[in-house]
Amino acid sequence: MRQWTVLYRKELTEMARNYKLLWIPIVFILLGVMQPVSSYYMQEILDTFGGLPEGTILEMPTPTGVEVLMQVLSNYGMFGVLILVLSAMGVVSAERQSGVAGMIMIKPVPYSSYIVSKWAGLVTITLISLFTGYAASWYYTNVLIETVPFELIFQSVVIYSIWLVFVVTLTLFFSTIMKGNGSVAFVTIFVVFALSTVTSILGKNMKWSPATMIEHTGQTLLSGEVDASFLLAFMTTIAMIIVVLISSIQIFKRKELLD
Repeated sequence: MRQWTVLYRKELTEMARNYKLLWIPIVFILLGVMQPVSSYYMQEILDTFGGLPEGTILEMPTPTGVEVLMQVLSNYGMFGVLILVLSAMGVVSAERQSGVAGMIMIKPVPYSSYIVSKWAGLVTITLISLFTGYAASWYYTNVLIETVPFELIFQSVVIYSIWLVFVVTLTLFFSTIMKGNGSVAFVTIFVVFALSTVTSILGKNMKWSPATMIEHTGQTLLSGEVDASFLLAFMTTIAMIIVVLISSIQIFKRKELLD
């Protein structure tokens, strides 16, 4: 346990040194704040840019607070996922190429401690970024649009965080089995968006899919309740996270032994 703690602190220290602990949350905050601000000032923005013919009157209704927050989560599903994958793509592959991983494993360090510390670091930065960004969007939504109950915010962000943890776990997995950082990012993004697309197309047959966490998040915001299939999707997602994490450990162990 002491070795794992040291490795985990190493991950946090490295993220602090390369400013990931700073710029990733800032990007999430900007993505979160941008939506309520742009929704509130949309009419002024259109008038400023003069995009409508003279004499045209266009009244755009201000969206509800829930609609704004759902759009924030949609932005996180696109740009947030991309940022997390790009920032995590070299978490293992880069250290293997540079020889840092080999230097660490020369010491009596369990392979599981190495991989799980990497995973814990990714989960930490993911949750910090998501919670701070979503909190900022909630604050500006309350100020500019309308008040959204805290209970809905808390429930929805917890459900959505499970999806993002699944995404960074996949990134860790592909970073373990592949060498090129670009390849890791491409394959991870392809798998994530392919899973999301297939889930949306085959909705009734994919109620177990981790991608349904996005739908359950929206439903929680709208009604404050989750669908009956939430438990199935939740258990499946947690199980897949565990399986992918264990697979990452085994693959990393085999590669290190071969090297």
